[in-house]
Amino acid sequence: MSRSRQRRSPLARRAGQAAVALALSLPLLAVGATAPPAAAGTDRDALQRAFDEAADEYGVPESVLLGVAYLQSRWDGHAGAASVSGGYGPMHLTDVATALAEDASAAGHHGLGHHGVGGEDPRGDAARPLAPAA
Repeated sequence: MSRSRQRRSPLARRAGQAAVALALSLPLLAVGATAPPAAAGTDRDALQRAFDEAADEYGVPESVLLGVAYLQSRWDGHAGAASVSGGYGPMHLTDVATALAEDASAAGHHGLGHHGVGGEDPRGDAARPLAPAA
């Protein structure tokens, strides 16, 4: 049985393995080289400062604010646009005054909308009594 290939020396084999490893890692190095814009870090820092300031101003622990924001939006601010359900920012805030005005105009009432019309609880919570029990 004749050999059609000669056996490579260990040095040549290692050099070949290194060349293959380098060739396979070049795309990964190129992806890592494209750093996000500096504004992304700045935005993140500004958002962190905003949570810190809100915690101080309203006396709510920062961890609670961060937790609520994560549950509401997974910290996705949708680049300033409204989400599909109408909330804005990481706290998924909505404009209540606008929502109530739209609700009132749709129902043909002034200021109450469907809340306060008929037997519905105006708070939207029929499980609790309207007035505290004495």
